[in-house]
Amino acid sequence: MLRTRAGYAGGTTESPTYRNIGDHTEAVSIDFDPTVVRYEDLLERFWEAHRCGSAGGQGQYMVAVFYHNEGQRKVAEKSRAKAAKKEGIAEAEVATKVLPLGSFTYAEAYHQKHYLTRHSDVREFLEETYPTAKELADSTVATRLNAFLGWGFERDGAVLEKEIGGYGLPEGLKKDVLARVRKP
Repeated sequence: MLRTRAGYAGGTTESPTYRNIGDHTEAVSIDFDPTVVRYEDLLERFWEAHRCGSAGGQGQYMVAVFYHNEGQRKVAEKSRAKAAKKEGIAEAEVATKVLPLGSFTYAEAYHQKHYLTRHSDVREFLEETYPTAKELADSTVATRLNAFLGWGFERDGAVLEKEIGGYGLPEGLKKDVLARVRKP
């Protein structure tokens, strides 16, 4: 992943916020390099993360795949059909929607890079390096560190060790981060 951002998508309400979300849905925007990971692979991981027949909800907590263009729509619908078949349900029973993105609004700063809140020393350094909420949310370094320090990422210390030299972290913080990721 190049970048991930928390935000609000799919609605028409102007300037949605967590407290005034209107008709938007909480969403994650993902920037990825298609020469490294395919859109189909991202969708496969998405479908593995929940049961498509029971992942319902409306509005703020609706489960949906938002697409940017017709090509993504077709791929997303095909992957939804595959997920339904894998679960042994009819495609019409899939609660997860495939919808046009429309607009995406960044969530408030405290919603960005959630796992970094458990590592205040790392977050404080990144907030000094990326002084606005948008810069932090858009930071590939913050995205990668959030993933490595979070629980949902395959914590491969060797991958982090290769990358971390380019993150601009002070030497002591770099060593501390590597030690945290290597812990079982």
